[in-house]
Amino acid sequence: MAKRNFELTETEKKELQRAERQTRDVCELKRLQAVRLYGEGHSRVEIEATVGCSWRALMDWCQRYREEGAEGLKSRWQGQNAAKLKQDQRAELKEKLHQYRPDQVIAPEVRTSQGKFWTISDLKIVVTEWYGVSYQSETSYQTLFRQCKLSLQVPESRYRSRPDDLTVADFEAALEKK
Repeated sequence: MAKRNFELTETEKKELQRAERQTRDVCELKRLQAVRLYGEGHSRVEIEATVGCSWRALMDWCQRYREEGAEGLKSRWQGQNAAKLKQDQRAELKEKLHQYRPDQVIAPEVRTSQGKFWTISDLKIVVTEWYGVSYQSETSYQTLFRQCKLSLQVPESRYRSRPDDLTVADFEAALEKK
């Protein structure tokens, strides 16, 4: 059996235990625990069963720990649809959406709504225009919409056989003239 060349000092063990208590990220906790257990001399089979990781992942985590310390085991996932819009851009977008209506910033021939309220299609237009970003998923725009503290409104149902309000008003005006 090959000799294990990864052992932790008491200081390193305490550092990992402290990081385990402080983290709120489940994946990071898993990495910290696996590295600590391996460094304390626990068997590979025991670690794989306890933490639920592969041997290759464990070796990668141990290498990252040696190179970067506990910081190397932190999650690097950014989320937010590959973070196409940075946090400061999201904050700026939120501010602009609350400050302006669509009819104030989107030309009528480009706008897909009347312009009184923001819609997902209007949001797509301004995100592309202002930031040069376009998401593939409709869900990403809906998430962005909610993050900007806007609510999705379901359009009012209209019967196809009923004429629009302007036509009805013209008809009523014509009746009054008679």
